[in-house]
Amino acid sequence: MASSDLYVILEVSRTASVTDIKRAFRKLARRFHPDINPGDHHAEDRFKRITEAYEVLSDPLKREFYDVNGFYTDGVLASNDNETTWSFRFQGFDFNRSGDTDFSEIFGHSRRVERREPQPGQDLDYPVSISFEESIGGRQTRIGVDRMETCESCNGTGQAYGVRESACSGCSGAGRTIRSKGHLQFTVTCPECGGGGRSITLCRDCGGEGRRLRKELLEVHLPAGVSAGSRMRVPGKGHAGRFGGPSGDLYVVVNVAEHPFFKRIGDNIHCSIPLTLTEAALGTKIEVPTIDGLAMVRIPPGTQSDQVLRMRGRGMPSLLNPGMRGDQYVEVRVVVPRVADERSKQILKELAKLNPDDPRSKFW
Repeated sequence: MASSDLYVILEVSRTASVTDIKRAFRKLARRFHPDINPGDHHAEDRFKRITEAYEVLSDPLKREFYDVNGFYTDGVLASNDNETTWSFRFQGFDFNRSGDTDFSEIFGHSRRVERREPQPGQDLDYPVSISFEESIGGRQTRIGVDRMETCESCNGTGQAYGVRESACSGCSGAGRTIRSKGHLQFTVTCPECGGGGRSITLCRDCGGEGRRLRKELLEVHLPAGVSAGSRMRVPGKGHAGRFGGPSGDLYVVVNVAEHPFFKRIGDNIHCSIPLTLTEAALGTKIEVPTIDGLAMVRIPPGTQSDQVLRMRGRGMPSLLNPGMRGDQYVEVRVVVPRVADERSKQILKELAKLNPDDPRSKFW
């Protein structure tokens, strides 16, 4: 069942700023817009719900009402001189939260107040694809990362340079305003300052966000033995924090192409090698491909098909134990020859007489 929580619908936290809400709406709207998904009724329904959620959460008064009551319906706010208001004060009964009784204590709702406190930046994932051969020895690669960086114009404050803060003209610094309609009076978070009580001139370059989206070129080292799904951490290269908060980290997520002969499992390499019937029966030495080149392997006499031979230290370099390597496991496949002449048939029949063991006798 789809969630009715407006914050869940927009995929934002309950403390998200207006800028975060706008960014989330644009991202989801592009994804589920009916023009992008013609004939998809699910996408059309999702787009409607996203739009309705944005209309409430992007309006300070509607969002205030929703945060306290858990719902919002058109018309629930009264209008007076083009100002939207709401409250719980009746003539003779004062349920205003600015009085001694706080409805947040009774109903358990918390008020949303915009604060310009330090906020840590989000982490970033950046996918990188490399070949199997590149994963063996590692490589240096350059990537271009789109990340939020601290705005140079305002030094991350979001405030225009050289302009001081002042008391909000809408609430005289109180952070709350009172609205009235007939016998009803309403105390709401000041829509002009978001409850902070202060008024600032926003930086023109970042719009008060304190950050700007830019592409940064980074040199990243992928170590020898890196495997598919590895996450290489680059500290401090995620999104910059807001208002002095620390930056997030960048995680380079590695995808390694498959090899046509080798299969990697952990730090070990697996492969399959065909043997002739004579080689398996009499034993021999053969050359086997490894990630370092060809290497000699001894085949013991009487080797059976599907038998696995171990080559120590011929696997991948270990990320967890630098200087160590895994092993290579060679699975043997005995190839039975096609009998093309009578002489070969006679030889095989003679072999069967000299070796009368029945390999199926152990099953019954």
